[in-house]
Amino acid sequence: MNMHRLIAVGLVVTFVATELTSQRRRGRRPQSAPATSTPAPTPKATESKDVKNWIAITGGTVYVGTGQVIHRATVLIGDDKIKEVGPGIDIPKGAKIIDAKGKYVSPGFVIVSATGMGSGSTSDNPADSVNPFDPQMKMGLAVGITSFLSMGRAGSSTPSGTSAVFKCAWGDVKGMVLMHNNVYKMSVPLTMSQMKSFRDLVKKVEEYKKKKDEYDKKAATSAPSGRTGRPSGSRPPSGSKPPSGSKPPSGRPSSSRSSSRSSAPKPPKGAEKIIEIMDGKAKLWVGCRRGFDNDRIRQALQIARLLGVGVVLQDPTTAWSIPDEVAATGSMVVLTPRESVKADPARPNTTGSNIAMAKILSDVGVPVAVHPPSGRFGGSGLGTGGIMGQDLNTPHVDAAFAVRGGLDNRKALRTITLDAAKMMGAERRIGSLEVGKDADVLILDGQPLHYRTFVETAIVNGKIVYEKDKEPFYRHIKR
Repeated sequence: MNMHRLIAVGLVVTFVATELTSQRRRGRRPQSAPATSTPAPTPKATESKDVKNWIAITGGTVYVGTGQVIHRATVLIGDDKIKEVGPGIDIPKGAKIIDAKGKYVSPGFVIVSATGMGSGSTSDNPADSVNPFDPQMKMGLAVGITSFLSMGRAGSSTPSGTSAVFKCAWGDVKGMVLMHNNVYKMSVPLTMSQMKSFRDLVKKVEEYKKKKDEYDKKAATSAPSGRTGRPSGSRPPSGSKPPSGSKPPSGRPSSSRSSSRSSAPKPPKGAEKIIEIMDGKAKLWVGCRRGFDNDRIRQALQIARLLGVGVVLQDPTTAWSIPDEVAATGSMVVLTPRESVKADPARPNTTGSNIAMAKILSDVGVPVAVHPPSGRFGGSGLGTGGIMGQDLNTPHVDAAFAVRGGLDNRKALRTITLDAAKMMGAERRIGSLEVGKDADVLILDGQPLHYRTFVETAIVNGKIVYEKDKEPFYRHIKR
């Protein structure tokens, strides 16, 4: 009996000792184990050591530019990019804090066609001719303009011309040029022979692109040297031929590789711009303003279908009567909401202007950008047209006219921000306050499209370039 009791006690002692040892081991991390078994969280922007110049705009009503509005939010800028947007953001030590409580924060206004404001020639290298200290640039910033498209003369029967997107980056030559030759132009109507020539050129481009795709696939699937199934550096068996695509010995050119190079397809003459447009590297604008009938708009849409990509219709006065046709091609529209063109009494349903055109097109998914009445093709500038002038002194007024025609306020803001950026292919960089985009930001004393609103602070590429109280234009005016 005593023997059984001793055995039982021994087993209990052994169990307790084992459990205590196990618990101690569970409470102590082995030295060879990794620090954590779960993936490390993505560092916040505030933890980056590479960013030096932080700006935090706090407490404002933020219009993101996509249609979203965030109240009492912070916009955090690091160097020249948007780092975070939203409430409850940690602000890095040493950041410049701008209190925007009671203010409105918006993306910088994007103008689809403008001149002046320090912009240079759109030919060759635009940075060689810009003026980063042009006083007119400050005037543009005072009304909220941070980016604009400038175009050289063009508008032939094929894509042509030069263009550049400039920024009002005061004092910064490198920061003034965002894009170059990102927009080409055509104009309609085209004659039957011009349309046939264009159609034939597009067909040649399609054939070229097909051959190039086949050539690229063949080149990609050709086995390069060292990938023939033999150990790297080994020699092929005696008497065998080198595999296709392998480098011949002694540096002698391979006849198969020579013929492969010589068979590379070449683009058709005069098709470079068409290829860029079809590949999504440039936008095509089609001027429709020489007539107010839908036949010309439909010809522009036919060009879009031939190219397989949407075009930008410039001032298609009667597009409001065929919105579904515009939407079906994925095209966009630049329009002038305050333009007034009388309708033909015999065709009132398909002629004349319509103040509701922005809403009608937006309702079917067509992106719209607005423009003041003057300088449609050559680009508008800043002048002395008065408080409601026909120039760029009041860019938000043109968007407000679209609201007068029924367009939603938030969508109307897109006509001078994100959708305007889309017209020039720059929406990945500008047009909204989204993380990773250029820090082009306005701090306003009222809602973005209110006629009494003034810009208090403008930031371009993460730098404060305009402050109302320090400039002569509007500092004497109080809201």
